[in-house]
Amino acid sequence: MTVYVDVVLIENVAMNYIILLASSLIGNKRVNFLKVLGASFIGGIYSIVNYVIDVSLFTNMLFKIFISLIMIKLSFKCSNFKSYLKQLILFYLVSLTFGGCAFMLLFFVNPSGVIFEGGHLVGTYPIKIALLGGIVGFTIITIVSNIFRKKIEDQICEIEIFFNGKNTKLKTFIDSGNLLKEPISMADVIIVEKDSLKEIVDYGFLDNVEKILNGSFITNGIDFMKNKIKIIPFSSLGNENGMLIGFKPDYIKIYSDEIKTAKNVIIGIYNGKLTKSNLYTSLIGLNILKESDANDQFITNA
Repeated sequence: MTVYVDVVLIENVAMNYIILLASSLIGNKRVNFLKVLGASFIGGIYSIVNYVIDVSLFTNMLFKIFISLIMIKLSFKCSNFKSYLKQLILFYLVSLTFGGCAFMLLFFVNPSGVIFEGGHLVGTYPIKIALLGGIVGFTIITIVSNIFRKKIEDQICEIEIFFNGKNTKLKTFIDSGNLLKEPISMADVIIVEKDSLKEIVDYGFLDNVEKILNGSFITNGIDFMKNKIKIIPFSSLGNENGMLIGFKPDYIKIYSDEIKTAKNVIIGIYNGKLTKSNLYTSLIGLNILKESDANDQFITNA
């Protein structure tokens, strides 16, 4: 059977390109399309070399891993090893999905003259079969990715904090694992990034949260806070004896399926970032929503 090198090269470059683009979509990574094309071309060259040169299964596997490492390195800007490993795993998962789609199409189309040789499917089947497999796989990946993103978005709502005559709206993640309560009043705690509270809390207070935890008494900007400051102990992975500074707001509004107003809550100030993507800047416990009707914390607005 005659195998055309240029056809094999084009097929593999096209498939590698689609796989890398799909990996960038799932991993939410921006890519340089020329670099992706270059990485795809390297993968295509290896496919031809691998077909021509007969090597052992183990050696072939090592070379495939090595080539995939180079392709990921060229295609994506990864700030650390964890990010690089994540993108590599996504690349393999997408490859498996696309491979399954291609085999499915070959099974249904059943082109004549297809053989399995040297670890490759080769023959006279048209290039559109391979590309169509990539397109079907890309569509499946996109749909699944959108479903997962939609689930995450469904767990995000808005809260509005009212304090000392001021108010601010925040994106918040409904966290079923957030069971934190203020130990004296047993009020539920909403964890909020410090920088998100600048509009309603004097930054002279926010900027000295760590000093307050260390026992330093500060008068600048916190006179009106003296009776509202709360110390909240917590435990988490890697921090069994943590402490948060919090304060009691006048009230908050939660914009979910309906608008609700809560008074018996505490705002815990987190001196850091809750997410790198800034998708949300606060965490609210699911129990706040579930227990609202039982203890009359909430008043549903008409």
